[in-house]
Amino acid sequence: MIGFFKDFIAESKRVVWPNKEELTKLTLNVLGLSIIVAIIIYIMDFAINGGIGVLENLIKGLL
Repeated sequence: MIGFFKDFIAESKRVVWPNKEELTKLTLNVLGLSIIVAIIIYIMDFAINGGIGVLENLIKGLL
């Protein structure tokens, strides 16, 4: 277990951490992409629900 933590500390020292500008840019990229994906999912959900509603009305009209 001690060896694990020693290796963890050694690997942490080798990591190249982003500077403030890179961190801000990458964070904004992630937020922007997340918003775009959320909008796409919302539009797809709205369209699928509308399609299901139309099918339900057609089925009710046939019965």
